[in-house]
Amino acid sequence: MYASHQKMNGDIIIVSNKVLWTFENRTIAIEIEDAFFASERKGMQLIEIESGKNFKQSKVFYFNFAGELVLYYDLETGTIEWSLQGNVKKIAIENMKQVGFFPQEQRIFIISSCEKQELLGYDIEGKILFKVNNPPEYKMLYFTKLKSNVIVVRDGGKSNEDKYNRFRHNFFMDINTGKLTKGGLAY
Repeated sequence: MYASHQKMNGDIIIVSNKVLWTFENRTIAIEIEDAFFASERKGMQLIEIESGKNFKQSKVFYFNFAGELVLYYDLETGTIEWSLQGNVKKIAIENMKQVGFFPQEQRIFIISSCEKQELLGYDIEGKILFKVNNPPEYKMLYFTKLKSNVIVVRDGGKSNEDKYNRFRHNFFMDINTGKLTKGGLAY
């Protein structure tokens, strides 16, 4: 799904809806409407590109360094698409709020909120692994990685703040069951 030990050379730039970078002495140019952010995800060896009107994230694209689309999601339509060994996989989720793509773990995680927030986990084949309801005292915000752990950052609001008015915490996630274990403060 991703190449190991490859190195991109040069910076990533966005010019008039084109995202450009250099890889193996050639310029890669990807045209994406309303692209406003692009970065190299070194741990994943991918280029992440965010797009949306007025700098509000609505679509996110992951490309390998050679410019091939690896995964794409659209928060407005609730779709996630990726290619696995030449086959296109697709998931549709109602009220999708955030997606976490972790190719090393072969996992895709989703935060959705219909009536209440849910955490969903899929393997890279598109098979659902878990669906967990979020406790009402917390709001799930986004996914990140801390060392080798996948983290869900959750906002606990005023009822969960410490004496310094901090209420945002990291929750370590079991990538097979979705079980969340409270960790330290998120910054």
